[in-house]
Amino acid sequence: MGDADSKLDLTTFLLSSIHDMKNSMGVMVVYLQDALAARGDVPADTGVREKTAQALYEAQRVSDHLVQLLALYKIDQSFYPFDPQYHVLADLSREALARVADLAELKGISLESDCDEEVCAWLDYDLVFGVVVQALHNALRYGNQRVMLRVQAHASGARIRVEDDGPGFPDFLLAHGNARERGISFETGSTGLGLYFAGLVAGMHQGAGRSGALSLENGGPLGGGVFMLELP
Repeated sequence: MGDADSKLDLTTFLLSSIHDMKNSMGVMVVYLQDALAARGDVPADTGVREKTAQALYEAQRVSDHLVQLLALYKIDQSFYPFDPQYHVLADLSREALARVADLAELKGISLESDCDEEVCAWLDYDLVFGVVVQALHNALRYGNQRVMLRVQAHASGARIRVEDDGPGFPDFLLAHGNARERGISFETGSTGLGLYFAGLVAGMHQGAGRSGALSLENGGPLGGGVFMLELP
């Protein structure tokens, strides 16, 4: 077997394994959601519920990252079915908030939205939806009491902001917010996969002579981290 065949076999094996793991994590997410729902009418053991909620968050996070890995491979190999269409961003926002609503309730965090119903954009729905859900999960992880999803029009497109009232982003993330110029952080163990994926998705959206952009900042109305995705 030649080197090319060996690399192809390894790639196929890894992709198949990632796909299987993604499916298994999806099943685990459903089981954890069912377990939490089944205890809804039972006097709560706060410790058990908190640990189960944290397990649900971690399972969803791993599942999201596996989906991102598969998408990144397809994008790199130029066979991802990139399909931008005209969408009302308020619809995407409602679906994203619904995806994380159970986790927010379990963590006692208020999910809020400020979405202009008139704002539309050309976008690949699945890619942008995944980026927004990931940003909401991150905000729920670090927020204290409030998480806000905002959709705003701006001069040359649309802006999606996810804000929280937590401690904000660390300096090393603010320095390289799109994660495409930084490597693994051995201090935190972060690979930067989520931000890399978000930055790549932003850049894939182009129009009116400009590309989408990703930025991070601290402050904002809630005083914590602000994740901002701009679409042309």
